[in-house]
Amino acid sequence: MKIRWTLGSLILCVLFINVANLAAEENWTRKANMPTLRSGFRTCVVNGKIFAIGGYVDGLGDLSLSTVEMYDPKTDTWERKADMPTARTDAATSVVDGKIYAIGGTSLNKFQFDVLVNGKVRTFDRWDPEDLPTVEMYDPDTDTWTQKADMPTPRNTSTCAVDGKIYAIGGTSDKVKSFRLDTVEVYDPATNKWSKARNMNQARAGAAVSVVDGKIYVMGGTGLPMIINHPGPFLSSIEVYDPKRNNWREIGDIPTAKAGHTASVINGKIYVMGGYFRNQGQNTKDFKTIEIYNPRTGRWTQKPDMPDAKVGHKAEVINGNIYILNGADHNDVPFATVEVYNTGEFAQSVDPTGKLLKTWGTIKKGSN
Repeated sequence: MKIRWTLGSLILCVLFINVANLAAEENWTRKANMPTLRSGFRTCVVNGKIFAIGGYVDGLGDLSLSTVEMYDPKTDTWERKADMPTARTDAATSVVDGKIYAIGGTSLNKFQFDVLVNGKVRTFDRWDPEDLPTVEMYDPDTDTWTQKADMPTPRNTSTCAVDGKIYAIGGTSDKVKSFRLDTVEVYDPATNKWSKARNMNQARAGAAVSVVDGKIYVMGGTGLPMIINHPGPFLSSIEVYDPKRNNWREIGDIPTAKAGHTASVINGKIYVMGGYFRNQGQNTKDFKTIEIYNPRTGRWTQKPDMPDAKVGHKAEVINGNIYILNGADHNDVPFATVEVYNTGEFAQSVDPTGKLLKTWGTIKKGSN
């Protein structure tokens, strides 16, 4: 069958594409940059404000940071807060009862050494990381830090909070032979004690962790066996953990195997954004994708792509908007940019049958 295009239909098609692209662009707004240019920081939200904690800077020697900066979306401004006592990168952060817990992470040092190669002296970089068990609690009301009980396994991990307890899930540890972990440990702030939970079905690092209806969803990441001189294998599988039953089960896959992505929950749906994949030929693909998973239906939907691919970024939700704080690229070049993705969703009311009572429309560009 042949399709005949008229001038009018071509004009309508172009207009439709332009309007669609404009609508996608209007979903994104630039905000004030982070004051400190850094990689490997972690974020969390308390009382509608975003806290960026720790990380590292480029250079030589001890690169780890103790820097804490707070962003206020209402004023679009940043404020310096009390430094974290232990400088570290990738300290996982979770909030319980308005207090921030910085857990684990890595102390990072970088040195240079000279080697004679074919009669010429060449200078090489050497990274000397040390994974930490350290737990420190920050009180935003008093701007003070307090030491807490160490995590049993020193590591770079991901955490989330369910019913007042913090779950440290997977990650990496230079103290463990396999390096990548399936380990799950639980911290109870009320007793300042750690306990062991059931391990994941497989080891994961760089996975996205989120909580919906009291259950923990872990998506993608890199697993075992490790490939020599390569960050893979990359995973697409999803595991869900039920804290009440202390069990894990696999429930399907994300559309693309990847790591370094984020998972943000709005109205019971998980927004999976960005990430990267590398094949054994060392070809790297960074993703612009926004994919939404609905745990109640088990189905995926896709939104228009982000303006730029994002890897190692951090994502926090405030009033139905996702704030993206950009991390470093694959050349370890850090960014300080902050962007807001207007999802068009707000917290929604639910009737006794579980049905939504109202939905808010898309916010105009530039509004908070």
